[in-house]
Amino acid sequence: MGARKPLACIETADSEPIFVPVCVARRLDGADGPEPGSRAELLYEVRTLSDECAWSKLVDLVSRRDYSQKEAADRLVREGFSRDCACRAVGRGVASRVVNDARFAEYFVRAKVSAGWGPMRIERELSRRGVPIEDVPGWPDEFFGDEGPAQRARELIERKPVPRENAYPKLVRFLVSRGFSLSVAKDVVSERLARDDDS
Repeated sequence: MGARKPLACIETADSEPIFVPVCVARRLDGADGPEPGSRAELLYEVRTLSDECAWSKLVDLVSRRDYSQKEAADRLVREGFSRDCACRAVGRGVASRVVNDARFAEYFVRAKVSAGWGPMRIERELSRRGVPIEDVPGWPDEFFGDEGPAQRARELIERKPVPRENAYPKLVRFLVSRGFSLSVAKDVVSERLARDDDS
């Protein structure tokens, strides 16, 4: 999982081998026309085919779900493309709006808020994917609505059964692991446990 895919090896008689993604080697093998006459021509052909294959792979990936620029480039590198080739493909994707960090971030945040994630976890995951939270318009008010993160935490904790032992630390840990701040988690859990004690 997450490991780089195997590469094909192009061996030449007079110099060291060239390692390329398998899809590039197949395209090179099936190409019509004269074989490259020099290493420079071969490298040019490999670069051209690598760019075409990386672009095709990127379009295929984005047709299934949105990717941030960093995620897309990392994924292409795992597919066996060089970092330069991946960056060229992603740059082309940004220019043609196939890859758009703002669109990705909005979709990602909305999906994670509806899944019960808190603001801190969402910020951390977006940062890991190369999108600064400052680039998300309307964060966090637009996504958490009028009630804010505390209300979302209350909704989550209502669905969670109260453990028989060590209820307070377990419920606080649960909310913090979901990305809510420690202060919000403590307040919400205290409210819930106090209400349960009264009833």
